[in-house]
Amino acid sequence: MLKNKISTLLFCALTSIVFAQKKPNIVWINSDDLGIELGCYGNKDVKTPHIDRLAEEGTMFINSYANAPICSISRSSMITGVYAPTVNSHDHRTLNMTELPDGIVPVTEIFKKAGYYVTNGSSEYNLKKRGKEDYNFKTKVKYDGFDWSGRKKGQPFFAQIQIRDPHRKFVDNSQNIVDPSKVTLPECYPDYPILRADWAAYLASVQHADDQVGQFMDRLRAEGELENTVVFFFGDNGRPHLRDKQFLYEGGLKVPIIVRYPKSVKANAVNKNLASLIDVTVSSLDMAGIEVPEYMHGKVIVGKNAVKRKYVYGFRQRAGDAVENMRSITDGKFKLIWNRTPDRPWMQLTSYKKLEYPAFALYQVLDRQGKLEYPYNLFMRITKPVIELYDLKKDPMEFNNLADTKKYQKIKDELFNNLKTNMVVWEKNMISEDAATINRAKEGSKKYYKNSLKKNKPGLSPDASYEEILKDWEVRLLDKKNYYHIKK
Repeated sequence: MLKNKISTLLFCALTSIVFAQKKPNIVWINSDDLGIELGCYGNKDVKTPHIDRLAEEGTMFINSYANAPICSISRSSMITGVYAPTVNSHDHRTLNMTELPDGIVPVTEIFKKAGYYVTNGSSEYNLKKRGKEDYNFKTKVKYDGFDWSGRKKGQPFFAQIQIRDPHRKFVDNSQNIVDPSKVTLPECYPDYPILRADWAAYLASVQHADDQVGQFMDRLRAEGELENTVVFFFGDNGRPHLRDKQFLYEGGLKVPIIVRYPKSVKANAVNKNLASLIDVTVSSLDMAGIEVPEYMHGKVIVGKNAVKRKYVYGFRQRAGDAVENMRSITDGKFKLIWNRTPDRPWMQLTSYKKLEYPAFALYQVLDRQGKLEYPYNLFMRITKPVIELYDLKKDPMEFNNLADTKKYQKIKDELFNNLKTNMVVWEKNMISEDAATINRAKEGSKKYYKNSLKKNKPGLSPDASYEEILKDWEVRLLDKKNYYHIKK
């Protein structure tokens, strides 16, 4: 009897170990500020062989979106699996942070309870330092280490690999040369040499991100972990350019999502379904065989439990000293943006963009000279319409607002009613910043601007005119053979 009992216990223990070893590892490779400017997404000006290979070996989503056009809001959503206002994380680097609401926990805790070793490392330091977090809530997100090397034998891991690029400041282009004279600028930007140089520098940084993707895929391959690892590759928000990052247009929200897992994810496949970054959170749990909490807003987008998403939602609130309140919804064909602070100009002061974006100064100078042509001058208006509606198929640059066109009233009403109804639920825990908090944010941004200017552009005064700022950018961007040497 005792012998049988011992045998049973031993069998159960061995079964448990085998089961643990069979659980797939889950890896998130998060590239900061990455749009869809990749070879596999059709961009011919950039060389991204490692990401392209990832797409060939997995499924590439071509209608995939971030939930917010800025990092901390997007990352707060991903790590919780819910939309940012639901966890009071809607303002960029929230000043009055709160704990996560009862019942909502970081996805890291769910993985830990399932026996996973949980890590977060920065690729900039080869996973020897903690990776970027940027969560807008007080609740601590706990990790076991920077990479998976400290786990127990056979223990599955959930690893986040944080790639800094292509976030500004861009990399030195001498190692990843992209010729500004040969790039194709997106049609949402006017064609000026300084914008070509800036765009080329962005693409060079995308290529640098690709190098790092290759490095970590090679590591997984060398360690014999790749075939039992679900790899999710994505950008945390859209590209870092004017009218893109911090805005709910396609350039600010559209990101790549690529999933590789030979055991259950189709290889060399293009998925046209709508996808959202919070779907990565939910899909990661599902692929690991972990029950998805009911409170999560994401949907499973890969594997046997995949479903189709009907809408994708976007959220934008205060970012630095630029105070906004915007929401968006798209069904893949039409995009509706609800500007709940329509009295603010699109080009209201944002110290970060004034410091880092040459286009911010260029637009100001051209507009004052009366040289900023249509449709680019639309962005200089001092107020915004309450509702913007765009046909993404016919007008992918989102210049022609159809909100007041009779023909589109039905689709406008359908999208707006859906958005408005859902906000009532998702914003129950949202705490709006008061005047004192907003003032504190603006003062902090001013201080950041002055300190950064002193450190990175000592030749410029904090009171420099836009003409002087533009001239400085022209020297930095156009007077060098390699076009971009701002990051030393």
